[in-house]
Amino acid sequence: MANEFEVENVSLDGWKKYFKIQLFKEIDSTNSELVRRGNSLLPLLNEDGSLTVNGGIFNNTLVLAESQTSGHGRLGRFFYSPSLTGAYFSFSVVKEGGIKNPAMFTVSSAVGVCRAIKKLFGTTCSIKWVNDVFCGGKKVCGILTEGIVNSSKGIVEAAVVGIGINLATQNDFPKELREKAGGISSEEFLSEKKIDSQKLIFCCMDEITAILASGENVIPEYKKLSCLLGKELDVSPVIGQEKSFKAKALDITDDAGLLVELADGTKKILHSGEVTLHSFLG
Repeated sequence: MANEFEVENVSLDGWKKYFKIQLFKEIDSTNSELVRRGNSLLPLLNEDGSLTVNGGIFNNTLVLAESQTSGHGRLGRFFYSPSLTGAYFSFSVVKEGGIKNPAMFTVSSAVGVCRAIKKLFGTTCSIKWVNDVFCGGKKVCGILTEGIVNSSKGIVEAAVVGIGINLATQNDFPKELREKAGGISSEEFLSEKKIDSQKLIFCCMDEITAILASGENVIPEYKKLSCLLGKELDVSPVIGQEKSFKAKALDITDDAGLLVELADGTKKILHSGEVTLHSFLG
């Protein structure tokens, strides 16, 4: 059973006007928790596309955890989620008519996280399509958007967006992760500036909710922050039997697809798959 913990140095009064907030000392996964809830409350939409009573209950739920025992990212990869040095949170969105493009929640969240890190730490990050944020050449944040699907209607009724951020890395950070993953800053800096995981979470949510509420087009900023454009990539499809191939990243489309050029000069838009770039500039 997950235990709740207190948020320090953050006033929840304003946030409680917009979000149903629950905080845990430890949980398996904030995303898994919200996905379970969403599925248990189906249907979230009426036949005319409006929110049901349960849809209203589930919409704008925010779950935070001090640590996760089974944090995960895309393709089911384990996300190391220790206490004290990480920020782990998920929020839900139920929209009238359903969720048309879940990837845009990932893109908006990635830009929001970059803005928050810039504001708190003065550090400019980069984004690896579609869901990873890098600082200083190492991954510091992963974002996972999952859909709540009403199979009887064949539509995605809600989106659950999960975000995991490494503020700093401790000595016990797994050896196999140290070369690829890192923290935004040092524990000394965090202590000096009085920045903790909760302060970062709510700064991120400030930025993300502002983007989503305004309908801001963040694709231009997402492109500017991309560390892939113009680079040679290894692409590993995750759908179908297509083999891995090499390509050059050309652009990000308006619906968050990755436009690439293959070795034979043909162009292709990727909406799924894993891309690998062997060096990051930050």
